[in-house]
Amino acid sequence: MTRGRTTAAVVVAIVVAALLWLVVGVEEVFAVAWGVLAGVVVLCSQLVIPDDARTDAVVLPSGPEKRGTAVARMAWSINPRTGAVGDIITRRVRGILRHRLLRRGLDTEDPADRAQIDALIGAGLWDRLTGQGTHRTDIERALDAIDRLSPTKEKQ
Repeated sequence: MTRGRTTAAVVVAIVVAALLWLVVGVEEVFAVAWGVLAGVVVLCSQLVIPDDARTDAVVLPSGPEKRGTAVARMAWSINPRTGAVGDIITRRVRGILRHRLLRRGLDTEDPADRAQIDALIGAGLWDRLTGQGTHRTDIERALDAIDRLSPTKEKQ
């Protein structure tokens, strides 16, 4: 609150209390109570309520055929203009992908397994997931690779 807004609320409270007490003839206690109420209403009317970011959000269709929509709903971690992905999603996808690769006996830390890993998930994808500047398309490709590494019973 600024000093001017607070001063305006106090002035309104005093004027309302004085008018009710002197002009209308209400008892002092009630006049003060109504004045305080008027001051609070003036203060509350000056509050700035931030816009809800969800009001103009794009509604994306979801379904198992579009893995990218699950990532797109986490817009708080993806820059919509550049497609840059935050660390939260990158770490989570990287951890799941590493777990799926370990099931196949491939260690992401072992340089000897690097060629097999690139053959399974795509050339250079693991490097983009561990480095800076991960893009949304990298996450989508990693999610597709996760699906391929551990298919559901219907796909087998």
